[in-house]
Amino acid sequence: MEDIKSILNSLLVLLKLALESAYYKEAIPSAVDKEVGKMMADLSVFTQTEFGLISESFEGDEARVLGLFAERMASLAVRENKIEPVKLGLLALLIYARTEDPRDVLLVLSLLHDAVLKTSGNPTKVFTEASSLVGGAEFLNDFLNRSDEDKSIEAMGYENSKNEEGFLYVRTW
Repeated sequence: MEDIKSILNSLLVLLKLALESAYYKEAIPSAVDKEVGKMMADLSVFTQTEFGLISESFEGDEARVLGLFAERMASLAVRENKIEPVKLGLLALLIYARTEDPRDVLLVLSLLHDAVLKTSGNPTKVFTEASSLVGGAEFLNDFLNRSDEDKSIEAMGYENSKNEEGFLYVRTW
């Protein structure tokens, strides 16, 4: 249990620092992205019960930073053509989902789904793996059962773009 407390405390401190900075404007990947990613990877080894206890510790702005992290990981996955950032983003999104409006979660979920497709991954496999780590994430299956049009980034208010670093999902709203 001490490992959980240590990771949780470190993550909360990091998320507070991100809130005090202009994290949303930083290049992808930023130092915050790398550190949050390491912590999400550390969290992935815990049981569903332990992960649930951890995720209940986040609310408000700290949870929203995890939602932003998930959004940034979708862009990074496509940019690097790697599935691992999507997996880390999904874990962060599952924490974010416990406190946020489900409609906001769906927006970012569309990006992660699209990133899996662009990296030649299997969305069903990736989403099922994430759900098994966390439990209580039926909304992942619900999302997968939507029509292709209803899962599209365009339907969720995003488009593909580029900046000086490479590929980037951008909001159209």
